[in-house]
Amino acid sequence: MGTLKTQRRSRGFTLVEILTVVLILGIASAIIAPQIGSRDDLKARAGARLLVADLIYAQNMAIAHQKWHYVRFDAANESYQLMDAAGPSGADHIITHPINKTDYVTQLGPAGGSHVTTIRIKSAVFNGVDTGYGNEFTLAFDELGTPHVFCYDQPSSPTDEMANGTVVLECGNFEISVVVERYTGEIKVQ
Repeated sequence: MGTLKTQRRSRGFTLVEILTVVLILGIASAIIAPQIGSRDDLKARAGARLLVADLIYAQNMAIAHQKWHYVRFDAANESYQLMDAAGPSGADHIITHPINKTDYVTQLGPAGGSHVTTIRIKSAVFNGVDTGYGNEFTLAFDELGTPHVFCYDQPSSPTDEMANGTVVLECGNFEISVVVERYTGEIKVQ
């Protein structure tokens, strides 16, 4: 009979043991959770994931519709827009966002809402192979998803093969770069 009592006692945890573990986990989460919410690197990475998703969407739309698509960056206003037509004199046509059915404009910074208020576009630079297409702010994807530089100042031939393209996002003191590869159009975060 003594053996049966010993077996019953060793099978579970006492209420005191469970409360002690819960208390330790509560203290640890109270210390760690506020630090996670204030980490600029995590916020910048979240902004980079949003940008990568939007760039991939524009690239996929160009391939699916067999029509050029453009991503125009406005670093001064901390926003970018996805378009299926671009050109001087108001020829830009912003596509409709598939979820919220509004213009596909992503606003970062203070005007962007609670989840992106501290994320800023530090720079968005796309350079063409031709030096006349340098330091542009509009990226174009052709029917194959290949990236090009779009230049509003070159109306006769507004696109050029892209030499390099980088968007730098910052949050506090942390910076992260989103790079669009020249030939493949692969989009990487560095």
